[in-house]
Amino acid sequence: MSKVKCLQIIFLITMQATDLSFHRIFLKTMFMGLKLGVSSRKMSYQERKRVIKLSANIAMAVAGNGMNWSRALIIRHAKHEKNKVLLRSLLGRKRYESITEPGLPLNFTWQNMIRKMRFRRTNSILRRGAHASNGATARVIARSMAKKRTRTLKSLVPGGESLDDFSLLGETIDYVISLQTQVHLMRLLTEVLSVSNLSPNTKGGIS
Repeated sequence: MSKVKCLQIIFLITMQATDLSFHRIFLKTMFMGLKLGVSSRKMSYQERKRVIKLSANIAMAVAGNGMNWSRALIIRHAKHEKNKVLLRSLLGRKRYESITEPGLPLNFTWQNMIRKMRFRRTNSILRRGAHASNGATARVIARSMAKKRTRTLKSLVPGGESLDDFSLLGETIDYVISLQTQVHLMRLLTEVLSVSNLSPNTKGGIS
């Protein structure tokens, strides 16, 4: 059984067995990426590994459509010239250009502008309260630790550097859930491919 055939079976099973759109979109995009990127037998092991990883990340980004991190992840991969052909094929030229061309900041929405205004106003109130209190030292330390944690999160979540604290929380939760789903689906792909490779009816293994 070929790799493409195995992936087709997985895709059809998932389409029928679940109504979760993330799973369907991820597997569909992943299947397309592997079909387009790993079709040549002349590719080296490292090149195949790179294409598989890229396909998995782009599939996750496409499935997470509408989130700041998904666009940031695509932009990050698009910076490498050798990724652009596959990205254009998976996303389509118009969508690829709308995401990667310079324009509005990643997190530019009216909703985010309102959140920023509220966040600044809340911070201003907290600062005034801290200065008025003699026991402000503990608050300053707690705030410093919170800022360090926030900086860490911003460095881990794609596009996190451009987000305010309110937006960052929602993006982090969605990104972590998407990563967990990606790992689960990749394990499913690996298990099915391994089983098909060990099948006594398979001649010569997976081609």
